[in-house]
Amino acid sequence: MRLIHRKLFSCFCAAAVVLSGCATNKPAVPDNPTAPPQAEVHNALTDPLRVSDRVKIEFSSTPEPIDPVEQEVASDGTISVQFVGPIAAAGKTPAQLAGDIETALKPKYYAHLSVSVTPVARFFYVGGEINQGGPGGRILYSGPITVTRAIDAAGGFDPFANKRKVKLTRVDGHQSIVNCIKAIDHPEKDLPVYPGDRIYVPRRF
Repeated sequence: MRLIHRKLFSCFCAAAVVLSGCATNKPAVPDNPTAPPQAEVHNALTDPLRVSDRVKIEFSSTPEPIDPVEQEVASDGTISVQFVGPIAAAGKTPAQLAGDIETALKPKYYAHLSVSVTPVARFFYVGGEINQGGPGGRILYSGPITVTRAIDAAGGFDPFANKRKVKLTRVDGHQSIVNCIKAIDHPEKDLPVYPGDRIYVPRRF
């Protein structure tokens, strides 16, 4: 009898091991297998500043209050700070620029000083074969937008536009060609546009 019990117990253990192994090797099923991949998020507070970006500079921890200052990043990539003059801004995050301003002013001009920099207005650019009735040129960046929507915001294509070879140039110089006709049916081909990007619509021959 004991021998039978031992055999039964051994069989039960072996079955349990096999079942647990099957459960472990079973591939995990995502909660929502049809969910699209997460889109890239544009963050104005961590994105490098660019020429023509408008920023707000605020000062605190000083004996006397200092009024905040708003200005655009100049064409040479600098902003002007009282007492010290031009400071390089383009290519730096708002936090990095704030740190540079603090270093330039403290302790020579202020024993205690805290600086914060916040982007106020940022832009992208649309040129080429765009309807003359639209704003064109520099367009205010107000949130996530794609190439086709950016062109619509600029006034839309004119009759001579080559919609298949729209050029998107990033701030770092990287270029992509967007076929805006295909992008209508395939949204994944409609690339996102970020502040400082330039869109050029060539002429159709």
